[in-house]
Amino acid sequence: MIVKSARLKTSSQGMSSTCRHVFHGSDSENIEVLQGSEFDVRAELGRARAVNSQYAVRHVKISSYEDMTDQQAFEVVRMYACEFKTDPDKATIVKHTKQRADRKASHQHYHVYFPEVMATGKILDSSFSKIREEKIARIAEIDFGHVPVIGKHNVSVIKDLEKSGRKSYADTIRKNTPSLTPKDAPNASYSEKQFRRSKSNGINLNQIRQSLKDLRTSSESFGQMIEGLDALNLKIKKGDKAGTYIIVTHDNELLGSANRLMGMKKQEFSQQYESYLTGQNTKQEPVQGLQDVTSEAKKSPQKVTQSISADIPANTRHDRIQPPKALKSAPATVIIGHVHADLSNDTIQTTESMSSDEKTAINSQNTDRTQARQTIQQSLASQEEFHKKLAELEQKFTACWRHIKPEPFPDADSRNPVLVRQKHENRLRPLREKYHQEKASWFNGSATRKALQEFNDALKKLRYDFKNLDILNNDDHFNYSLNYMSDLYVSGRERTRKEWSSDLSVSSYIKAKKDFSELFDYIKETQNIELLQTALRNPVYALQQMKKVDREQVVRTYKNTGPSVRLSRDIY
Repeated sequence: MIVKSARLKTSSQGMSSTCRHVFHGSDSENIEVLQGSEFDVRAELGRARAVNSQYAVRHVKISSYEDMTDQQAFEVVRMYACEFKTDPDKATIVKHTKQRADRKASHQHYHVYFPEVMATGKILDSSFSKIREEKIARIAEIDFGHVPVIGKHNVSVIKDLEKSGRKSYADTIRKNTPSLTPKDAPNASYSEKQFRRSKSNGINLNQIRQSLKDLRTSSESFGQMIEGLDALNLKIKKGDKAGTYIIVTHDNELLGSANRLMGMKKQEFSQQYESYLTGQNTKQEPVQGLQDVTSEAKKSPQKVTQSISADIPANTRHDRIQPPKALKSAPATVIIGHVHADLSNDTIQTTESMSSDEKTAINSQNTDRTQARQTIQQSLASQEEFHKKLAELEQKFTACWRHIKPEPFPDADSRNPVLVRQKHENRLRPLREKYHQEKASWFNGSATRKALQEFNDALKKLRYDFKNLDILNNDDHFNYSLNYMSDLYVSGRERTRKEWSSDLSVSSYIKAKKDFSELFDYIKETQNIELLQTALRNPVYALQQMKKVDREQVVRTYKNTGPSVRLSRDIY
């Protein structure tokens, strides 16, 4: 969860711009005022000027990765008011519904306005506000069961909670923080000022950051990632400070720090970029591959995001890939003659009347059956584990690309005008005929009106709006409307698909999907356990291994082929 605030000055134009965005913003799908009004917010400007206050209102933003109820949002507002010693009933609360850039986080967030001048005439406390706001967010995450966010000031938050006697919260936050070293604290990809400045120039930094994340995921080397920036109309320039690089548009519009937007450490990015400029080999495994740790973090908040490259042995990183060992295959199911349906009970008991040879033969037979049963059980367990891991691999790929908007109208039948027309006709014609049957009957006015209403409702639902056509009574008009609307439906769907496929993130997804399907089918067909385990850690490296084995097999097959066969292949 993120809780952050900005103080709006009485001398600036910030009040008008924030009210336009929060109460009338066109980029939000839905705006709902839960408490207070725009008038209340603007009225604080006059109150602040009357007492010569530098600030009029405090604008607090509340957003979480998970969906949050309005009741929970009110609870966060109450916690904020308690922390800064103000009245929560005086706050103006507005809920926005807007799709996030990654399409995974909750579509809802909240804007809250607190008066800077309280009823007592005192000014609202603002000391150490960033640390205190992070403390509110961390407590709310624990109370609501949300995935913990690693804040920049977690160390200070832990100290403050321990000092105030809330040790259980402090211990939970400490457990969820991988490193308490200040240099490891996360930094924002860009500031609020940079975001607003870019937005005024028609640039959405959220979408650019997500596109850069997708580019980094799909690139097989640092150099390929840098070269892919050109397709995004972006480039990298050297910053004012030593060892600092920035990302700008082709029009030299500054977007922000390159390492922050790419999600990398400053030193790591600087070293990689300088190696790229000097022509050194920057081939490495992508940091995220095809995994998505967010879905795992939802299940277990204590799990911390780790780089896939950390799971790869040291001798397999940065072009030091050794020739793959002989690949193991999953054990094949053992079939030993006829196996009884209830093998666990298919044993023979010896009796006192049996001879020594008979007892020996029966014991030997029982031993063979026991061994056969154990072999089959082990084989079945191995097969079950193999398919379970295979399903896990597929789930991880799906989770990684969850932010991609689903493919619109994937069924080809939904884009076939003949089938669309047939579907519409099957729905409308029976209602049309029913109306004429009811109308032909004597003293049947109510049934006729009901049938007419059903037909009109169906037309409205299918968006048939032909005011100059008599669709109900004229067959030619009816057929014309079916043909026209089916073509209109199909053209709209094709246009939607074209817009979807032109997105860079979708292009990356399609490429990754093709590679993953090739890897998945290969593992499923060969039942290669070792390759499956590698794919679970790093699918990109597993794909490289698979292609390397395939190339070696092709070369080996070609070398072992006779001259006549090679000649025939060359000819054809």
